[in-house]
Amino acid sequence: MSEQEQKIYKALDDLGVTYEKYEHPAFATCDSSGTFYKDNDMGVDCKNIFLQNRRGKKHYLIVLLADKKLDIPHLAEFLDEHKKMGFASEGRLNKYLGLTPGSVTPLAIINQNALDIPVILDKEIFDYEYVHFHPSRNTASIKITTDDFMKFCKMHACDVKIY
Repeated sequence: MSEQEQKIYKALDDLGVTYEKYEHPAFATCDSSGTFYKDNDMGVDCKNIFLQNRRGKKHYLIVLLADKKLDIPHLAEFLDEHKKMGFASEGRLNKYLGLTPGSVTPLAIINQNALDIPVILDKEIFDYEYVHFHPSRNTASIKITTDDFMKFCKMHACDVKIY
């Protein structure tokens, strides 16, 4: 278990968050998980996207329902950014969140380099009781309530916006 993964579990424990951990084959995308999450009653499936503004000076961690398409120009307007926002590079993903592609998780906001990264949450996530995320590796998932997920975000993110 990586140091970052240990920090995630400690942060959840420190907040008194109840969670269930599931080990599974590597799921690098929402589609690759097949019916695993549904079969294990793990709550709503989300995709996690790491973006940067046009100049690469500001980064955002976006959490959307898995079946939604990201409308970058609309999101940029919501964030008061130029409409040419884009995906952050693999190098930036590793530098700021300590992650590799296929393992992006909002739980990585505990990373020391993520202190200035706002978390943007799809409002529809909170229509569900549970949600699941990777604990910084895509061979495991953590199931938590959406209320506890919000509590985690508010405690560790510099800013949380509901989109």
